Amino acid sequence: MADTAPIPDVLVVGSGPAGAMVARDLARAGARVRILEQGSGPPPGTQLLGLLRRKEAMHIAPGVVLLRSLRVGGGSVTFFHTATRPPLAMFARHGIDLSPALERVLAECPHEPLREDLLAPIPSLLMQAGRSLGLPWQRLPKMIDPSRCGHGHCPPEAFWSAHTLLEQAVAHGAELRTGVQATRVLFEQGRAIGVEARDHGAMQIFRAGRVILSAGGIASPAILQRSGIEQAGHGFFCDPLRIVMAHVPLARQSHDIAMSAGYFDTEAGYMLSDITIPAHFFRAFTWAAGRPDQLLNYGHTAMIMVKIRDDIEGRIDAHGRPWRRFGLGDKLKMRTGVEQARAVLKAAGAGRPYVSPWVAAHPGGSVRLGELLDERLSCHSPNLHVCDASVIPEPWGLPPTLTLLALGSDLAWRLSREGR
Repeated sequence: MADTAPIPDVLVVGSGPAGAMVARDLARAGARVRILEQGSGPPPGTQLLGLLRRKEAMHIAPGVVLLRSLRVGGGSVTFFHTATRPPLAMFARHGIDLSPALERVLAECPHEPLREDLLAPIPSLLMQAGRSLGLPWQRLPKMIDPSRCGHGHCPPEAFWSAHTLLEQAVAHGAELRTGVQATRVLFEQGRAIGVEARDHGAMQIFRAGRVILSAGGIASPAILQRSGIEQAGHGFFCDPLRIVMAHVPLARQSHDIAMSAGYFDTEAGYMLSDITIPAHFFRAFTWAAGRPDQLLNYGHTAMIMVKIRDDIEGRIDAHGRPWRRFGLGDKLKMRTGVEQARAVLKAAGAGRPYVSPWVAAHPGGSVRLGELLDERLSCHSPNLHVCDASVIPEPWGLPPTLTLLALGSDLAWRLSREGR
């Protein structure tokens, strides 16, 4: 079945930070833009069984679950709003100067360190403990509008998400369609002409003058493979993490902001920060760690996330199933980070620490810039582009939101200069 609506100039597949930014900027420049999003509107919860059913959680290695976001706004509505600047030199090595795009992003998005009065007691305790050990533990830059926060609390509307960009895109004439899962890109005479997609269960063809895949580090390579580009999905990173937990005499506040403070050890390849997870995740991790004595202590547990910069490994197949193993280098980084976290908890006066299983987030590096993509993020065809975490060319280990926004802004700027 073919879509009978007027053919847009640009079809953006995915509504996460990169897709929302490129759609907004192109619509604002006068392009006719259509956005296809597999997910729905409001976040439908974080219960593990629901995440597995929606494929927002999947096993990617022995004993390791990957979490991702298949929702309007992508990861910007489910992860922790940390505004880490992109490593500009990494992209410069592959022909992209992200500096101008980054400045445009910073001019409109909150990105300052968390205000001191918003630092809750447990994150504050961990920061003091880290500093007592000589660690450069500090308040992290957050995509939170402090003008909306008061009395130590930030309401939901203070937290930035790609919904803002999507609303602006629609205001400039873009069309956002949800519940539509792109299956493959269609080509004629070497050019992309649109995508085949499952629209609420029915197969449909969406045509466009240009196609931009922003479906994420798992879905974009799978779509490309189903489109005949078999090299996509050869290797990926997933920023694995573990959470080191221990009982403290302080009480957790219901409005604790996750990743309030911490530090990056770029040489060692890991970061540490406080973290807050849902109570049912806490109970699952505590049980898995063999500490049933702590199951009722959620409100008095300090948690430190250890996230590493893992090697690009493994494979994502055409069905969107990722699989990999973690090498000795990855395991050594994790072990070193966990020991550092244990030391911080000890300095904070916490009880005996225990450690969660490995979990992964931020999959990417699966359609890499410089291998499958040129500096225009073109892939296989001059009017087919990929713009999401899959384009990141090297091992990562960072919160990606600012980088994805800058990539979207840069791509929109290039296409607008070319007349789309």
